[in-house]
Formats: sequence, C-alpha cells, structure tokens
Amino acid sequence: MLGSCEARQKQAAESESLIHLKYDQQLSTSYPEVIANYQKLDSAWPEAQLLEAGLTDCGKPLHLFVISSDRQFDPMQIRKSGKRIVMINNGIHSGEPEGIEAGMLIADDILRNHDGMRKLLENTVVCIIPVYSVGGLLYQNRWHRTNQPEPLNPGYRGNAKNLDLNRDFVKLDTENARSFARLFRQWDPDIFLDTHTTNGSDHQYVITYLPAQHNSMPEKVGNYFSETMIPALYEKMRSTPYEMIPYAEYTNDSPEQGIENYVQTPRFSTGYTLLFHTFTQMIENHCYKPYVDRVKSIYLFIHKLIEFTEENGSRISEVRAESKEQVKSQKVYALDYLVDTTRYQMIEFKGFGRGTDKSPLTGEDRPVYDYSKPFTMLVPFYDHYEPAKTVTAPDYYILPQAWSEVVERLEINGIIMERLPKDTILTVEVYYIENLVWSPRPSNGHNFHESFTTRKEVQPIPYYAGDYLIRVNQETNYFIVNMLEPEGADSYFRWNFFDPCLEDREWFSPHPVLEDRIYKYLTENPEARKKLDDAIAAHPEISKNRTAQMYFVYTQCGLANKWVGRYPVARLKL
Repeated sequence: MLGSCEARQKQAAESESLIHLKYDQQLSTSYPEVIANYQKLDSAWPEAQLLEAGLTDCGKPLHLFVISSDRQFDPMQIRKSGKRIVMINNGIHSGEPEGIEAGMLIADDILRNHDGMRKLLENTVVCIIPVYSVGGLLYQNRWHRTNQPEPLNPGYRGNAKNLDLNRDFVKLDTENARSFARLFRQWDPDIFLDTHTTNGSDHQYVITYLPAQHNSMPEKVGNYFSETMIPALYEKMRSTPYEMIPYAEYTNDSPEQGIENYVQTPRFSTGYTLLFHTFTQMIENHCYKPYVDRVKSIYLFIHKLIEFTEENGSRISEVRAESKEQVKSQKVYALDYLVDTTRYQMIEFKGFGRGTDKSPLTGEDRPVYDYSKPFTMLVPFYDHYEPAKTVTAPDYYILPQAWSEVVERLEINGIIMERLPKDTILTVEVYYIENLVWSPRPSNGHNFHESFTTRKEVQPIPYYAGDYLIRVNQETNYFIVNMLEPEGADSYFRWNFFDPCLEDREWFSPHPVLEDRIYKYLTENPEARKKLDDAIAAHPEISKNRTAQMYFVYTQCGLANKWVGRYPVARLKL
C-alpha cells in the first residue's frame, strides 16, 4: 500500500505521459493494450478509477473510466455535489477506432494537467467507456472496413454476437446493451458523445458532427441544444485546425444539393439517450482522411465539449431539471417526424470536384473525386422537423405480466411500475394491429415491423394480481411512450416482442357439428342472423358456400377470440 501511494505521488510530481500510442504510425490499439493503459492511469492517479460495469457478449467486462477531481466515484454523490457528468462512448463499431485512441489521450492529458487541463474538472466529472464492442475489437483485421485505408488493423463492425450495437439500444439483445443501459441510467450523464467514422461523401473536412435532432428531444433540452450548445461547439472547433461540418446526410444525390440532420430513432445511441433529457451527439470522422488527423480532431472535440460543459454547467443542470419536471405532465408526444423543407440555413461547404479515371481492373471509366479541384460553396442545411404523427398519452399503460421480456427491459431502464394487488376487470382502450407487412429479411436479428396500421376499441378486459400499471407521470415519459405505443419508431412491438399476439391459437374446420352449433346460434341471435343475411346480399357468391358462411359468423359475429391482433399493452384513462 505504501509503495502504491509513493508511485502516485511520484507520477503527480513528474506529470509525464504514461501511455504511448501508435496512431501516428497508422496503427490502432488492441483491446488488451487499451485496458492496460487505463489500468496504468488508475494506478497512478487517485482522481481516476477504472470500473467494471457489467459484461459484454464475449464474456469480458464493460469498463467505465471515471475522472473526478475530488476523488468521488459514486454517481449519486457526484450529483449531490452539483457536478455535471460527461460520458464518452468509444468503439461501438470497433472498425472505427479513433475515439478509442482519443479517449486514452484526453484522460492522460487531463490527469497530468497538460496545458492546464485539470481546470476542466472543477465542476465536471468525465466518464469514458474505453471500448463498447469488446468482441469487435478483439477481432482486428486489415480487411475490415474495406474502403478505409487507415488504420492498418481495424476491429470488426459487429460484436461477439455479430450484432450491430448501434441498433440495439432498446431491444437489448446483447449483454453489451444491457450493461450500457444500466450504466447510463445509473450515471444519468448531462452530456453524451458517441464516436464514429463515416465513409460517406468525400470532402475537405476531417470531422463531421451529428447532434441529436433537436425537434425530437424534450422541448427545453432541444431548444437549449440548438440555440446555444451546438453553435458554441461549431465555433469552438473553428478555433482548431479541424473545422466541423454537419454529417452529410443527403437531401438528394450529393451534399452540394443540401444536407439534413435526420431524426435518430431510439435504436441508436443518440436516439436512445435523448429520451432521458441528455444532451446527446455523435462524431463521424472521415474515413478517407489520415488516421492521425482523425484522432487529433476527435481529441479536440472532446476537449471542447468538456470545456463547454465546465463553462455552462449551471445552465445545463437547470435546463435538464426543468425538462424532467415539464415532461412529467406532458400529454402529447410525437411518434414520427417529417423534415420541414421550407426552413433551412445556408452553410459553407468545402468539397472536391468530380471526374473519372480508368479502372485498373477493367479499364472502364470510374467516378472519382478530383482533389486538384477543391471548392467552397453555400448549401442548404435542413434541421427543422415537424411531427408527422402524434399521440395523447393515457394516464396509465397496463402491461400483463406474461410479457416478461418487456417487463425486464422496462426495469433495466428504471421505469417505475406498480403491480395490481388482485384480479380485476378494467375497461380500457386497446389497439388492433392491421395491414401488417412482415419484413422479408431480418434486421439485426429481428423482422422489424415497418408498415402497419392500428384500430382502437374500448373493451372490458380481465387483469390479474401482479400485472403491471405504468403511470405516465414520470421524467422518463418520452421513453415510456415511445416504447409502448406500437407506432413508436422503435417500439417494442416493431422489434417483435409482442408478435405472438398476431397469431391465432383457435380455428375451425367445417364439420357438421360446428355448422349445427352456428345454425343454433343464428336462430337464437337475430342480430347475427341479419348480419349474415346482409353479407349474403352483398356477396351472393357465398349463398351456397357453407364454409364461407361459417367463417363469416365465426369471425364477424363475436365468436372468434378477441385476442388475435390485439396489442397486449392497454391504455387506461381515469
């Protein structure tokens, strides 16, 4: 123990870098080396701790590296002290590793007070996830991310389960995502950054910026983000060698014709974290640029992001607190959005001309960027969206306990739920799923429901002791509504958690026994008899078709099970 203290004092006195990376040699760091570097920092600095925050699919832990100037590493106590929390997630796609390198560099520089960087910690705690897709980084190969010339040893896009972790934040099919959700909800960061690499259009920028689309965020958070934080970060990066441009999501065929900041739905890290009043964003470094510049640019962005948080911490906390309080009583929520093409701003875009050269394989002409022809022009940037579909939330959602996979995911995300104390019948509003088009191919292990319609009915339904009541008066209402309304962009229904409700477990064969029962039912129920007669009049072809008449009575006269197609989560209004 004495030796450990002496080592810490010696390191504090010398303030020398403990880590040595090879990004300037076009090499990214291996997983064992990454963890070893953070362990060195943990051992050397009492202001740092490397924590384990659950498992990943490959069996290795998800780590969180925390830098706290007052040596407090409990998130609840950090909150009580009034400090802000910045969380940085690296290596969600391990073939995009520059954030992994930048995370180690920024941690080392802050701790050793390089250029006075310790001042960034006066009112801010920095949390770094060294590698999110551990299984992906363990599988390094120069032919991963094939159109990326550097680094020479990128990791794999999938995780150990061969799933894309940036599509798993709500369905939680991976241990990685489950560990992250628990970690994120425990720490409740004010600021969240996810680091990525893009292989989109070629242009003069090393770094592109993809903040969460502000109209899809809780209103108070979205307003402060778009009016204050985002402009400030662009301005701060203009003071560095790495000016930013919005991530080039085209409105047409090229960024010259316009760029959109699209709505990121909850399957993505940014779409998930914004549901909890966090100022959330993503960096997309340009894969065609030198790896050394990509690492440096994201290092500088992280520096500026922490700097902004330190400078504006009080207001950030106020906005989040106001937002959480406002959402508790919010009634109307947007489930889908459309870009407003009438609202845009003209921004400067620095691109390259285009041309052709000869394919070395076939000799045919191929399209290329002409780097000898740089240009600067103004292009429209679209960053305003209007709700395309809204819903008025009920007072409660009711979730039968049978749907345990959904219950588990709500619990992981800290949703407050009550349980019915006894069996009861409640009159509730329910949805029926109609016109569903099944996805022809799987998406990240699921057949995502892209297209369907819903129909509402009010019905008395029996519920049982232990079923769940979810009151819509929580600061997590954005998450609750988006997950439990079937038409939410990434709802649990869309990701197949309720698919058994679409299947019929009871049916009939046109046996005389059933025909006699239906005939008796028609004689005892004149309204059903008239309904069948009207159907025969409208469709004479069924007048001599006993099976068709039996099918009609069974399905249209209330004999068939009302469960089929009925979405299991009901809405209760008091």
